[in-house]
Amino acid sequence: MRTAEIMVAVCSAALIVGACKGKDKDAGGGGSATASGSAAATGGGSGTASAGGPRAVIAVDEDAVRKLVDAWLAAQNSGDFAAYQALYAPKLEGVKRVGARTWRYDRAGWLADRQRMFKHPMTVTARDLVIKGSNIAATVELVQTFSQGKFKDEGPKHLVLVKGPSGFQIAREEMLRSDVGGSAAAGNASAYAVMQIDDASYVVVTGDAKPAWGDGILTGPFDDDHQLALMKAPTAPSASAWLGRALTLYDDAGRACTAKVTGLSMVSGGTPHFGEVQVWTGDPAMSDDGRVWTPAERADAVWAMGTPYLVAAVESSGDCQKPVVAVDATSTPAIYAKTTLAQADHDAAVAAFRKLPGYKAIQKDWKENWDGQDDWVATPTVAAYSGGGRTFVVVEGKEGDGCGDFSGALSVIFEQAGGKLVPLPGPDGVMSVKLVLDSDGDGAVEIAGTIDDFRMVAGLYEASAKGMDPVIEVSFPNNDCGC
Repeated sequence: MRTAEIMVAVCSAALIVGACKGKDKDAGGGGSATASGSAAATGGGSGTASAGGPRAVIAVDEDAVRKLVDAWLAAQNSGDFAAYQALYAPKLEGVKRVGARTWRYDRAGWLADRQRMFKHPMTVTARDLVIKGSNIAATVELVQTFSQGKFKDEGPKHLVLVKGPSGFQIAREEMLRSDVGGSAAAGNASAYAVMQIDDASYVVVTGDAKPAWGDGILTGPFDDDHQLALMKAPTAPSASAWLGRALTLYDDAGRACTAKVTGLSMVSGGTPHFGEVQVWTGDPAMSDDGRVWTPAERADAVWAMGTPYLVAAVESSGDCQKPVVAVDATSTPAIYAKTTLAQADHDAAVAAFRKLPGYKAIQKDWKENWDGQDDWVATPTVAAYSGGGRTFVVVEGKEGDGCGDFSGALSVIFEQAGGKLVPLPGPDGVMSVKLVLDSDGDGAVEIAGTIDDFRMVAGLYEASAKGMDPVIEVSFPNNDCGC
């Protein structure tokens, strides 16, 4: 992990009073900096623990959590802004998504944006609530439907709740995806996403893993983009079909490795709130007894943060480095290698990017609300992927991080066709493209990459002129506060 912006020692009582800046993804986000510096408290290394829930975690008060969610819905549906803002902690990060656009706010910015929303009647509903975490920092996953006038969207939302003087308050709120006018459908492909855990490659089999498939023994926590824990899954229904399976892995440069599946496991975890880490490290500002948690206890707590994915461990050989895609060894996918564009083509891609409606919307915000001059992003990044007579051009612009300041982010994938740049629709959000391939020769390419949302670690999408459908998105909750 990269060095944290501010040591937890400086934050001491921040969970309650919101007195310091937390960590964003680029600053380490995993909350692994500690006041004591104890090796056992940093999140590195591994331990083992039996399954069945966190041993040292104080069970979350689900009734109190549901009461807060009910109050949150009631305040919005009745237009009671005073009641609404009282539900938010002094230190807050809010992430808003509407279609492909993302905004990130600190508490002042979030409430200012919400206050504008409260000027008109709205209807907000929530379903499929899943409550996790502990009474230190509870989390809620739900599917939100929002309608106001002619606008309607739906999508998953993540809430992080911390204990304030009067009970639970919202410390982080993130709309994970906004499907304007309807829900997104899942795609299909003949390829699999690959993720890295503790410097080893794992092929993602499914996002619908059942805890009952596990052997009950946790290892971890492993400190990657998130803190993760693993459990072997010898009784998964597909275990016999996957064990010994021959695969070919590809990295983001298109280099190949041969591989064989050695076993199935489940992985779960996330990025804990820094207040939780203070408890784990025995920080007296948050810990009742000053005890440093063992790796096994932390593995239990980390496992409980998320919903497990079924993954296949592999042994591999070859030149690929940190592979991002796997296919069956008998497959011969078309790989679109990263290439360098001629300057004229590069400039044409930037010009087409600046003409997009999404770009113009951000430009309008930049000039009207932030007194911006020139373009909101001076130098968009451009990358090209070519093969088999086709070329795809990825253009991305990103400026600012929100948190009360300007934030603009947009990406697009063009295909060069008939001398023109044709944009592929979606996906929502800014995508970091790792590899472009056609795994089954059907002409619909797959994109290996991640959406820049502080949660995703791996993803695979099927792209065509009709849209871009997710085959698999591997995400873990981010409960820390970055503003």
